[in-house]
Amino acid sequence: MFASRPPPRRRRDGRNRSRGSSTMSSNLHKPPRLLKVDIISAQDLAPVTRSMHTYAVAWVHPNRKLSTRVDARGRCDPTWNDKFVFCVDEEFLRCDTSAVMIEIYAVHWLRDVRIGTVRVLVSNFVPRSSRLSRRKQLIGMRVVALQVRRPSGRPQGILNVGGALLDSTMRSKPSSTRSDCI
Repeated sequence: MFASRPPPRRRRDGRNRSRGSSTMSSNLHKPPRLLKVDIISAQDLAPVTRSMHTYAVAWVHPNRKLSTRVDARGRCDPTWNDKFVFCVDEEFLRCDTSAVMIEIYAVHWLRDVRIGTVRVLVSNFVPRSSRLSRRKQLIGMRVVALQVRRPSGRPQGILNVGGALLDSTMRSKPSSTRSDCI
């Protein structure tokens, strides 16, 4: 006698799905996660120009960079308090080497001078368990102080940065937040 096959399972939308179907197509349509990064301040930066008017540029993807406002008063100890939101996917969050790159510049009359670079690992902001789960629980902001590396590779100064993984169902964000999400 022939063994009868079980009936196909029904999806939530009512359509049939065979038992052996792949979940690959469902991974393609996952909404992006929102990574909030606050560039707070820096201390003891190298004095590369006489009048230090500094700003920072941050990015997750090199073709989508966001910039802080110029701090005209802080000189070697600037304060920005600028907030950015980056759209990242699950693969980015799963990777232990995923990072936000931040470069600090001093405004100069001919060409802006790069003071230094900081590579902020996402794991500094978001614990591995929170990166992998899609719970609605919001993780509080984590603030870290990281060393600024001069273009020569020497350490010079500290950058204070905060970060958190936001709930991707949030439809609105504060007007003072810049985003790379389209």
